[in-house]
Formats: sequence, structure tokens, C-alpha cells
Amino acid sequence: MLATGGCDYIASPDALELDPDVVSIAIVLAAGEREAFMLAGYPHRAPSASPPEVTATLLGPDWQAAFSDTTDLEGGCGGGPTYWPMPMVCLRAPLPEPIRERTPYGLDGRAPQGSFTGLATVPSAPVILVPTDTFRLSATRDSEHWSWIPIRYHAPEDVGTLRAEMLVVLSDSTGTESAWIPVWPLYLDVNASADTLNFDRDERLQWGSLHLVGIGWQYTNFLEASEKHDRQPSFGIKGEGVYGYFDGSARSRPIHLTVEDPP
Repeated sequence: MLATGGCDYIASPDALELDPDVVSIAIVLAAGEREAFMLAGYPHRAPSASPPEVTATLLGPDWQAAFSDTTDLEGGCGGGPTYWPMPMVCLRAPLPEPIRERTPYGLDGRAPQGSFTGLATVPSAPVILVPTDTFRLSATRDSEHWSWIPIRYHAPEDVGTLRAEMLVVLSDSTGTESAWIPVWPLYLDVNASADTLNFDRDERLQWGSLHLVGIGWQYTNFLEASEKHDRQPSFGIKGEGVYGYFDGSARSRPIHLTVEDPP
């Protein structure tokens, strides 16, 4: 999931362009975070091959930060598509300040076939209008074990993809744990203003939080182009032998979820 930023889609290999040195790159900066992640892979090589050697620097307002740390792919690479069957590497860049909304960022890097650059502006955060602060879930689940949350929301014009994320605390006799819970629909209509979210209710749920994540149009247009055309698209990234996307995301304020017995 795109929990703290990152990326979650890489196009499938293009049958017309099977250059083994082509590198796929995916970056989504997350507003409020003090680190950035980049996922780079060889889409036209066997998963057992070595990942590409890529260097890159994120260019912020009056600062630069190198993607200098290699992180464990099992950590999700900031929410990236680490499940994709290709040799890949996750790079991390510690930042001197949190990522800002409505702020442009640059990218300067080098892949095996040459240099590449990027430019992306982090979008504005979406807004949850209703519920206003807290939503109370009944302690009694229905026969299908589903719960529903009606919401009203606003997606700014610079948001192209909108989805909900829910983090909950589960507790039973064995202890307490936090977990991300899948929410349906997976994507909300950015042009609408209301929907009803539903999720498979775990009986151990104690409390949690819900927020909306807005992702920019470069990520959105990448998804659309990769699904409609037999080619490897690139949005926000330019260079020889690379494709992918470079974009930003922002979270709404959280809605608190509580579980209460019916009156």
C-alpha cells in the first residue's frame, strides 16, 4: 500500500522494446515525510539478475539530498511495487526538511544508459468534510462482518488519483498490533464529492484512523498510458534508457475511528 508515499505500479514489459539495459524508475514524494524513496528495476531481465546501478539526487527548495541508502525491499520501498517480477533496488534519501505540499522538486540521476532528470510538484491534500472528526463503529458486527463509513470529501484540482487508507489497532488475549486494513472502493472519483467506504471488519478492532491520499497527475497519467498503449510511458522523468514516473502525494487530516456498544 501507499502508506507513506512511494509508488505502486510499474508497466509490464513492452514486447516491442526488450532492451535489457532499460531501467524503470518510480518515485512518489509524500508530503510531511523527511525521507524519499526510489524504486529502480530492470523490467527486461530475469528476477534473479542483479539490479541496476542507479545514482540520483533529489533537488528541493535550496537543498539537495542524495539517494544514498539501500533499503530492504520487504519494507515496501515507501509503498512501492516491490512484488513486480524484476531485479530491483530500493534507494532512500534522508531529507533536511519534510516534503511540502504545492512545492516543485527536481531529480538529477544516472542510469546504465546515461543521465536522467525529473520534475514534479507535490499536490494539495484532499479534504474529508464528513465525518468531521470521529466516526463511531458499532461494537456489534452484521452477519457479513462488514462496516460502512459514509464520507463527503473534496479533491483539489492537482490531485489525479484519490484513495482511502485505514490504520487500526487490533487487540486480543495475545496482545496488541497495528495493521493497515484494505478499504473499498480502492479508488475514489476525484470529480465526485461523496462515497461510502466499506471494509471487512476484524472482531479484534479497537480503534483506528482513516485518511485520504491524493496523488498527482503524473502518476495518474502514467497508469492510464501504460494501460492503453503498447509502450513504456514516462511522466516526470526524462532520459536515455529510463521510463516511469516521478510525482508527489499528500494526506488529508485523519478521521478517528472508535468502537462503541450500541445504546
